Amino acid sequence: MKAEEKTTTVLFVILVIHMSLAVEMDMDIFAEPFDHAGNRNTKNDRPIIGVLSQETDGNVTIFGSQLIAATYVKFIESAGGRMAPIFINSTAPQIEKLFNSINGAIFPGGHRLLHHSNYTRVGKQILELAIKAYDNGDVFPIWGECLGLELISMLVAGRDMRRGQLDSEFFTDVNAENISLTLNLPKDYKTASVWKYAPTHMVKYLHDNKVAYNNHVKAITPQTYHKNRLLKKFFRIVSTSKDRKGVEFISTMEGKKYPVYLFHWHPAKSQFEWSRDLDIKHSFRSILTGQYFANFFVQQAKLSEHQFPSVEEERATLISNYKPTDVHNYLPFVQAYFF
Repeated sequence: MKAEEKTTTVLFVILVIHMSLAVEMDMDIFAEPFDHAGNRNTKNDRPIIGVLSQETDGNVTIFGSQLIAATYVKFIESAGGRMAPIFINSTAPQIEKLFNSINGAIFPGGHRLLHHSNYTRVGKQILELAIKAYDNGDVFPIWGECLGLELISMLVAGRDMRRGQLDSEFFTDVNAENISLTLNLPKDYKTASVWKYAPTHMVKYLHDNKVAYNNHVKAITPQTYHKNRLLKKFFRIVSTSKDRKGVEFISTMEGKKYPVYLFHWHPAKSQFEWSRDLDIKHSFRSILTGQYFANFFVQQAKLSEHQFPSVEEERATLISNYKPTDVHNYLPFVQAYFF
């Protein structure tokens, strides 16, 4: 081999190694520790996250009176957490007892009317308990997705819950049903907890490509946010999106003080939902995005020291006591748990 050929070969090998290391370094950030406020160490490596149930209606009432989409169970378990259902027919004392045993909560998406659902009553209690706990140095993260975002936003903003999503002074009609959209992030996005450890390639991908799945007809605009003193004091906007007609709405918010994270899009859909009728993207980077957010939230739950009084009570509460049902012929997701 000639000297020039040897030099070219060596340079090529070095380039490949350099590119591989760059990719590894970028991907390694998925394993970085996450933090919400200050340098806190993980306090619990066996987190259990509760997910609110919802009332059933239509054809699926044959399976039970409450349901939870299996998506959220898989989302939590994919990041090393465990899931416990939060039944919305529970009494206030039962909810408080469960709150003190689990390490975080997800308020899932759905199409319930907030002024006609126990989802609202139970969600309100959990949010109030989480805020009180945090003020006393007790971390309890909350993830609100779609319907969860709408509920928590109304509660924080001091809106009349008797109007629910029909509150036209708070919610704007948007054309964002069954569509994947881009995310527009503020210039200081790296100061937000949800984006702090996000790989650059992931942020760029979400910004440049329509991959954030939305499925809602109501939303909060930045204009409404800036007009509402309570909402603006509690949350910061960490991304916006535009619907089919170009109407800008808030797609992601996070608490300025409290570990409360709101999404009007569905990060886990790319990993776990497969209906051909839905505009869900399943690219490699879309899946990594979902996993990033699963890792993020479960890591937040590891800051909570809550635990069950006994191993027996813990086991009796977990979702593993129930079996999922195939619902692809009934609902816009693959599986659900019924109660």
